[in-house]
Amino acid sequence: MPVQELENANENLRRLIESLRPGHESSEIKAQHMASVLGEVLRVGDLLRSGVSSSADRRIADQLERYRDYLEELRALLPRVHAQLLTERTRLQAERVHLEAAASWAQAAGR
Repeated sequence: MPVQELENANENLRRLIESLRPGHESSEIKAQHMASVLGEVLRVGDLLRSGVSSSADRRIADQLERYRDYLEELRALLPRVHAQLLTERTRLQAERVHLEAAASWAQAAGR
């Protein structure tokens, strides 16, 4: 049933957006957050391509409106998400360089 699918997608997006908001106790963005968001967007996209019409049912129209609102919220959060992911990538690259240097030192010291 399209209404139930939209309700589920909206609830999942709401929870994901809440977890991405600044100040949330677990606001650290992980790959699974982004995979979940993408999955929901693709799932609703498939549903919309299958011919679901908001004019056919008021509940569908309401859920589609809520879905659009969540996408707007997500769009507003994306610059922060992007910045956090870039920061994490930089941290991981620095850690890799450090570990490579430590491994080289340990190898040289063992000779």
